[in-house]
Amino acid sequence: MVLLAWAGTACAGNAPEPDSLLAELSRCDGHFFASLHRRASELSGNPYLAKGTGFAYFKVVDRTVPEQSVRHFNAPLPTERLDVVGYFDAHMSLSADDAFLAWGFLLRAPAQEVAKATQHLIWDKERLLQDGQLYTRTELWDPAQPANGWQKVATPGGTESPPDSVERVLRIEADEKDPSLTRFGCVLQGTVTPEMLKSLRPDISGGKTSGAK
Repeated sequence: MVLLAWAGTACAGNAPEPDSLLAELSRCDGHFFASLHRRASELSGNPYLAKGTGFAYFKVVDRTVPEQSVRHFNAPLPTERLDVVGYFDAHMSLSADDAFLAWGFLLRAPAQEVAKATQHLIWDKERLLQDGQLYTRTELWDPAQPANGWQKVATPGGTESPPDSVERVLRIEADEKDPSLTRFGCVLQGTVTPEMLKSLRPDISGGKTSGAK
């Protein structure tokens, strides 16, 4: 696993786009859904965009069914330099208390190209790790240390997570079904609480969430 060493100063042509959806998505929190709401007029041509109070999201058929948790767009989103051609939103119950949630965009480009093109956008990009064609950045929530908030994990894996903890991971990786596509998105795994969903996933915080307590 390799810690990527991005250039410290981006050239003018690679300056971060204002309010980039990919930049907001890379935070893996509610900022992304608030950004979708702010840019709803730009995205009005996408029939799958739904709005709530202060947030917006893309609808899939059923996030609890893997085959129905991916939405392919009729046309790429008009707001990003890369071709954003779809959205995924998956939720699985791992046990009575633990859940797995994944959400993000599908981009029509190889994972390595996506990682390079978005390096100036990614939040806390210095911690992005490369393992082959997989790029990750990880944080951990330990309920025994709530004052510490989301703790940065430098080298994920190899150690046992604390009880009732939650792992939050930005993942950039090739799509399993279509290797011409790259998944750019987030994963929450562990004891995901309703309070956590209010902050990270406002689009589902008010709904019934199997596996979250």
